[in-house]
Amino acid sequence: MELNSPRHLKAACLLVLAVLVTGSGLWQGQEFAVGVLAGGLVAVVNFHLLHRALKGMMERARALPGGAAGQAKAFFAFWQVLRFFGLLAVLYLLVSSGWLNVIGLVLGLSTVVVTLMLAAIHEVIKLKKKEAGPSHGTSHLVS
Repeated sequence: MELNSPRHLKAACLLVLAVLVTGSGLWQGQEFAVGVLAGGLVAVVNFHLLHRALKGMMERARALPGGAAGQAKAFFAFWQVLRFFGLLAVLYLLVSSGWLNVIGLVLGLSTVVVTLMLAAIHEVIKLKKKEAGPSHGTSHLVS
């Protein structure tokens, strides 16, 4: 799967989250797995909302005349601050509820970061393979 689009990145995030939840459930139990699931869902939804907001801001900035593009950027910044405080409220409610493992929650919150790191490693491997291939027109490697 190519991870060049936000849609593919979101699908990869959900796949990584499924692996993390399954592995943590087998390794640490249900409470830990619920924490991983909750944190992962928060991270993936946050990533989705950031993508939508950024895409909307770029479309608005393109559609507006030159000076008014700053308004779209200010609107974007305002919504990101609101999204941040909403994220803090959700995390506070999850932690204060006491029905999930906080370490699992933190692991789940790292789902998007782990996915982006795996995507970067995948791209580096693709580039290395492309560089290692013969570039002089022959079908075999010369040693």
